[in-house]
Amino acid sequence: MGEFNTVGLEDIIDAFSRREAATVEAVPKMLKAGADVLIEAQAMGLNETGGFINSIKATDVKGDDTEKYVEIYPQGRAKHGNDRKGDKSKVRYATIGFVAEYGTSSHAARPYMTVANEKAHEKVVEAQRSIWESETGE
Repeated sequence: MGEFNTVGLEDIIDAFSRREAATVEAVPKMLKAGADVLIEAQAMGLNETGGFINSIKATDVKGDDTEKYVEIYPQGRAKHGNDRKGDKSKVRYATIGFVAEYGTSSHAARPYMTVANEKAHEKVVEAQRSIWESETGE
């Protein structure tokens, strides 16, 4: 019967294990760094109230062992309702953001989020890359 011997395979296994551990540590930091850049980009150029701009936040890192992500959107409620329609409840900032992004039949769209995502793409990647390099030494 044939024989199969390996030399150095343990070193490769150890290297992969170290890289996996570094990745588990680095990815949440990378997501937060990218989110910070994107939040700043979305707030720039908005002609909205400070309450709306300050409501744009990232969620905590979500996901499971194979997938991690953050969501960035306007969170919370404004201190006013839609008085024109007799609604006294507080309007969600996400609703205000949706209307700004996509418009209505009487208001043109002002796609702040789409434009910011496109403009900030390189800065987000750079922020994430710098975290990766500092965490993994690559």
